[in-house]
Amino acid sequence: MAVMRRVAPPVLKLALVGIIVFFVVRNVPLKLADIESFLVHANVQFYSSMLVFAFFLMLQAAIWVLIVNAAGAEAVKRQAGVKLRLLDGLRMFIDSQFAKYLPGGFWNYAGRVVLATRAGVPLDAQLASIVYENILLVSAALSYALILLVSLNIAPLVCIAAVLAVFALAYFYYDKGTARIRTLFVRASRWKALQRIVGKLMASIGNGNAAAESGLDAGLTRNQFFGYLVCFLGSHFVMGIAFWMLTNSFGRGDIGLLYAAGTFATSWLLGLFSPLPGGLGVREGFLVYFLSLKLGTETAIYISVIARLWNMMAEIMFWAIVRAVSYSARRVKSYDET
Repeated sequence: MAVMRRVAPPVLKLALVGIIVFFVVRNVPLKLADIESFLVHANVQFYSSMLVFAFFLMLQAAIWVLIVNAAGAEAVKRQAGVKLRLLDGLRMFIDSQFAKYLPGGFWNYAGRVVLATRAGVPLDAQLASIVYENILLVSAALSYALILLVSLNIAPLVCIAAVLAVFALAYFYYDKGTARIRTLFVRASRWKALQRIVGKLMASIGNGNAAAESGLDAGLTRNQFFGYLVCFLGSHFVMGIAFWMLTNSFGRGDIGLLYAAGTFATSWLLGLFSPLPGGLGVREGFLVYFLSLKLGTETAIYISVIARLWNMMAEIMFWAIVRAVSYSARRVKSYDET
């Protein structure tokens, strides 16, 4: 029985991976030549949507910088760390972003921790920001997903009222809830296994004392938490605009703006359950499902494949923009010093 419990999870995961790969190979109608031809002949709206999506990614990165600085404000006051500059934070975010495509699903966060720690950002602020960021991201995506499901009559309208009630309760009981969660983190921080992992990580980047110096006083106030939730809701709307522009650039039918935002947010949310990096397979599958309800299956499959490439190209565009701005800033600084 114990052997079955150990063997079953990896076997099920491999089976799911096999099903996803089989679906992709069997059903995707595009070949490399088709994709190259599409990119050459794509219209202005397609590349404009990519630029808007790159802007959305920049907003996500900027909100992360705000959360890190807010969570580490007390440590900065004690001179136990430094405040992260926006441009540096954007560069750290996108430099580590590509690691999400590695197996494991956490390497992008590990990359951020390494880069930010080297810059002197308090470790506890970084760990807290990762927790807050994911809670806020899921909450924002869930809000748009619920709007989509209600519009499709999959979920009743009362679900929206229930979610609003949950948000209201979270607002009024925020201090008590965070105090209890912080207690759990304090207990977890005492685990020897976790201390060894953090110690090895910090030692590998030449900051062996960071784990010991890091406190657990990092956190967001209630107003900060819900303020950043509004920021994520706004950034997700920008993402919806980008995806709406993408789908309409194909000229095979139109979908509404809120439908586009809900479709992409829901697919991203469900893609978190994919055993493959970056939500591969699961995200595309749900994109096909929701888009096929409005545009037909063949068009939906076509868009879902292009959307993955579109996403990666927007990330490369983000990286190139940040690198160019950083290079220009260094040139200006070097010129001023001379």
